Amino acid sequence: MHPTQPDDLTVRLIEADEPADVVYAGAACLAGLLGGFGWVRSRHSLERRASVRREVLRLEKSKWNRSGRLIEFTVASLTVFDEDLGAWRRANPELTVRRPESVESIVCASSFLDMPGQHFVVLTRPEERRTRLEQFAAHLRDTALPWFASTADPEQIARTAPDALLTAWGFAQDLIEFLVSTGHHLQAQALWDRVQEHQPAHRHAFVAGRTMAGTRERPRWHTPEALGWSASVLDLL
Repeated sequence: MHPTQPDDLTVRLIEADEPADVVYAGAACLAGLLGGFGWVRSRHSLERRASVRREVLRLEKSKWNRSGRLIEFTVASLTVFDEDLGAWRRANPELTVRRPESVESIVCASSFLDMPGQHFVVLTRPEERRTRLEQFAAHLRDTALPWFASTADPEQIARTAPDALLTAWGFAQDLIEFLVSTGHHLQAQALWDRVQEHQPAHRHAFVAGRTMAGTRERPRWHTPEALGWSASVLDLL
């Protein structure tokens, strides 16, 4: 993390000329405007931690950035990690499908580009930079922060998780595992019921996944078969 006083950040933001310097100062300012987030330069992300939970806004610089012509960055994706969930998966490999180690603790993720509204902020003109960041921060408070909140409370996830996370190739399985790992088995069952209601076209794949569980096969992560497999091995049926 790179903590800096807000006044110093504003000065850096306005006086910076090189696109990378403008973007990094802008990202740090944006983190301060959102509250609770820090700018992690090594990962090009804004991150907020609450106990074992980590919420991540990943940023991307435009390849077209040029001093005096265009300087902008985009919020590319939103991701939630939970350290306890990662520990649960490592301790219970028979209850989870294999994932890349980098996402062993993942709860859910989404492309920000799939959400409505503006996905980038333009910081080309120094005198407009602070105002544009304030406007973009307001947009993120209306879009990104509610998205993070939708999976923050295990007691409410079965009701509040966005439909886009519950597709057959989405993060329903990850959310179900998160609920089971936190002892919210009834919520996990309710979320599984909601998935079946929203994905009737994949019922045969869910059945195939349950069959795989019976023969001790493991499906691929992010497949409809994996959802049926998890419903079986996690005793949600």
